[in-house]
Amino acid sequence: MDGHLNILVTRLQNIGDTLVFIPAVRALRLALPHARITYLGKHAGGLEIMRNCPYIDETLVVRDRSLGEKLRLLREFRGRKLDYFIISPQDRGRVPWAWLGGAWKIAGYARICNYGEWKREKLPWLLDIAPMFDVTRSEVEHCLRLVEDVLDDLGVALPADAGRELEYSWYQPDDIERAHAFLRTHGIADGQPFVAIAPVSKRAAKNWARDRYIEIVSRMRQAWRAPVIFIGGIPEKPEIEALAAAAGTACVNAAGELTLAQTAVLLERARLFLGSDSGPAFLASAVATPVVALYGPADIYRWSPPATRAPRINIFHPTPTNPCRHQVCPQEHPCMSLITVDEVWEACAGLWRE
Repeated sequence: MDGHLNILVTRLQNIGDTLVFIPAVRALRLALPHARITYLGKHAGGLEIMRNCPYIDETLVVRDRSLGEKLRLLREFRGRKLDYFIISPQDRGRVPWAWLGGAWKIAGYARICNYGEWKREKLPWLLDIAPMFDVTRSEVEHCLRLVEDVLDDLGVALPADAGRELEYSWYQPDDIERAHAFLRTHGIADGQPFVAIAPVSKRAAKNWARDRYIEIVSRMRQAWRAPVIFIGGIPEKPEIEALAAAAGTACVNAAGELTLAQTAVLLERARLFLGSDSGPAFLASAVATPVVALYGPADIYRWSPPATRAPRINIFHPTPTNPCRHQVCPQEHPCMSLITVDEVWEACAGLWRE
């Protein structure tokens, strides 16, 4: 039966948001191995994560917000004669797309809670499958619930082995070679342990203080004599370069030097990852590297992976303002400042020993 099914799933977000959607797509593929699954994406980071993903058959890209682009997408949807149009919780407002695109059944949440505020889907009465949004669940579980309800509608059970773990394993042989070559160029031999740190998030409110990273690196160097590699994108390169220089010798700035897939290979080789709850922290968990993740303004209960294949320690101090939407914290004492060097060092040292 599933060989005749055409299913579209949406996830128009960046790296971390897309990685937490992977368990749902994996479950869909395991349950319906012969269905045609189309992924609708938009953000470059998310599209890069889904490139070569074995759980989808094709990718449709939202190029811009113009009327012409919307009409083009509707033609694409109609041409595929979609049986199910699954709208992920992050993509509120896509019901009109699904309906005008001729989908037989539309699955999505009628309401979601984001940063403590309830938001309603557009035209929610057109949803054929609409589970209740549970604020006690993680985003991974919200996405899996959508897929489970679609499978239930088809009379198919959610595979017991689908799992809730993040995953990114479809990088290519060339990515492995280039990442290993980068390490060798910087004097890091095969099998030599090192630490990967992502010190800068695009959302400044998530960033831990620079002087605290410098202190942590100093302790790592004194205790382990291991190299430290700072990772990030091209926009973060100047800031990370200054941090690496201040942190001293044996620090490598890889920001902007590797593709996302090559960064994943590097993270898989790392003995430990440290950083705020941004894309690299989710990517490190997806490749089964031990993680110390620093949470501040984000909703830790929604955005913490419920299961990982390697140890993960989330450090978080709740405040009356958490979660919040601020890109730059307006508070005199930001929530990230409550995270101390000592507790981060204790977490890192514990995972390093393991």
